[in-house]
Amino acid sequence: MKPFRRIVTGHDKNGRAVFVEDATCPHALPVAGDVITLELWQHAGTPDNSGEYIDPVPPTASVPPPPGGSVLRIVEFPADPEIKPYLHRTASLDYCVVLSGQVFAVLDDDERLMTAGDVLVQRGTNHSWANRSDEPALVLFVLVDAAPLPGLPPG
Repeated sequence: MKPFRRIVTGHDKNGRAVFVEDATCPHALPVAGDVITLELWQHAGTPDNSGEYIDPVPPTASVPPPPGGSVLRIVEFPADPEIKPYLHRTASLDYCVVLSGQVFAVLDDDERLMTAGDVLVQRGTNHSWANRSDEPALVLFVLVDAAPLPGLPPG
């Protein structure tokens, strides 16, 4: 995956705004086959902006966000016209923005082609992603912990 610069702000001992990090994000992790996820940020519960800066991203990736929290990630879907969609469900509200390339958002019985600039709001539905093109696709995701759908366990 192409490197992404992560810039993080914080406060100095006098409460003034400062940059506490400006570096290539080190959290590129393989998650399934050739799919790479770049974990940019994560928090559980209400974010605490008052403390000293400590990188909040754990060493391993987890698809759903932490309880009461959120995840910010970029996923690179490799070009693979033959890929079989992996349908799954998480108890989260997901904002998905295609940054480059194209990818199909796949549901139980339907799908939509998304291209750069398209936005999907995914509300805890059974879903998957398929890049049937000949170029990788980059998708930005923000996952926010949400109540599970009554009567349906995560898929």
